Amino acid sequence: MGMTIAEKILARASGRTTVAPDEIVVAAVDLAMSHENADLVRKSFKEIGVARVWDAEKIVIILDHRVPAESEKTATTHKAIREFVAAQGIRHFYDVGRGGICHQVLAENGHVKPGMVVVGTDSHTTTHGAFGAFATGIGATEMAGVWTEGKLWFKVPSTIRILVRGEMRPWISAKDLILYIIGKLGADGADYRAVEFDSPAIRAMTVAS
Repeated sequence: MGMTIAEKILARASGRTTVAPDEIVVAAVDLAMSHENADLVRKSFKEIGVARVWDAEKIVIILDHRVPAESEKTATTHKAIREFVAAQGIRHFYDVGRGGICHQVLAENGHVKPGMVVVGTDSHTTTHGAFGAFATGIGATEMAGVWTEGKLWFKVPSTIRILVRGEMRPWISAKDLILYIIGKLGADGADYRAVEFDSPAIRAMTVAS
């Protein structure tokens, strides 16, 4: 049996010809995204003691969770991020009013492409699997390591393939379908696994769905 898309992407990113589920690999990161929690990443990065990020072109920072600033603390966070972005020459910065929801911004501005390894300090980073990328959320300390070295260790996930039979009835949306699937799998049914969806119904969906 051939490799899954997750395995192929991680093999490419780790400089290997093959990988198998549960193996630990060190893979190069193609895109690293953060939002307001970039300030936590910045602080951890500073503790590491490296002067410059590994590749300013592969980092995207989007202010979207608390905009406009609702408090002095948030305003101070935004200011610190702006100063860090300017000092590091991070060109892909979406300030208040410029972007939108971080995951939409990545997709709509062409930052994510098939075959990429994408990490983000947000649990919804897996959204970008819709574009044929291997995408996952990580913590601020892990992201500081990525900003430093441009790579991260991953346990190669096993893959669940979900086939959706039949057609979507009127007024039934992709959200209804995924809530049904989640109900079947359970809250921990796909922990540390990749999930592939296929069927004519899936292929007929819009990109947004």
